[in-house]
Amino acid sequence: MNGETRKIVRVGLIVGLAAGAAACVASPFTTAKVDPSSPVAASATAAAKTKASYRKFSDIPAIPKDVPTADQVRAAVVRQQAAGEALTKAVAPATWELKDTEAYVSKARRDVKPPAFDAPTDADRAATEAFARAARGRASAPPSQP
Repeated sequence: MNGETRKIVRVGLIVGLAAGAAACVASPFTTAKVDPSSPVAASATAAAKTKASYRKFSDIPAIPKDVPTADQVRAAVVRQQAAGEALTKAVAPATWELKDTEAYVSKARRDVKPPAFDAPTDADRAATEAFARAARGRASAPPSQP
């Protein structure tokens, strides 16, 4: 039984080493080929060939000193939630309700001056009849369809 396990492990190692060797052929550190028909072929090739300086550890910025602690953030969140609840309570009574409508109606009637609705005069009736006659004269039935 142990002999079979050794064979399986040996085959696995051989396959793994072969895969590793094949992966080394396609190295990510080689310069990729650029399609010469591409409009950016020249600039891409030039950019790949230029040697740039590597970043240094001294280029890493210092850790900021004004970063709030977890307790300060927690306190700010609690303050914001309390302010939100206070705002919700403050605006809740401002929602309207249907109560004391008679006082509102009487105030609205006092504030608004309704237009004068006088009975139509003979001149108004004559103008209306003239308009109706002119409209009937312009009206025509649609053509009939056979």
